[in-house]
Amino acid sequence: MTRGELIRAALAFESAIEAYPFGDDLLTVKVGGKVFAWIPLSDSGWLGTGCRMAVKAPTDVVLELRASYPDAVHAARPLSERHWVAVHLGGAVPDDEVRELLAASYDAVVATLPMRRRPGSRRP
Repeated sequence: MTRGELIRAALAFESAIEAYPFGDDLLTVKVGGKVFAWIPLSDSGWLGTGCRMAVKAPTDVVLELRASYPDAVHAARPLSERHWVAVHLGGAVPDDEVRELLAASYDAVVATLPMRRRPGSRRP
């Protein structure tokens, strides 16, 4: 999966928006004001080198991913190591699994939003 494909996939979620609160080289993809994906736009720096992303996942999924793909998945420092994982793309992690991780991160963040800020909700 290329960086462009990843960005298109992330922005395809309902109410997903792009933001650059940390500068032009770090795309944050948000829903309801909360980040569900971090996508560095440079090939080196935060989260390592190459095409990569950080997504939110349940602790057990984070541990399973790190065990299954030790060279492609690692802690997304400085984010919480229990809930965020950095995934290198175009290598060991299949594209379908990358898409599933992105969807799971989106769903996890949406679940924490107040009802009025969730996609598709109506304001009273």
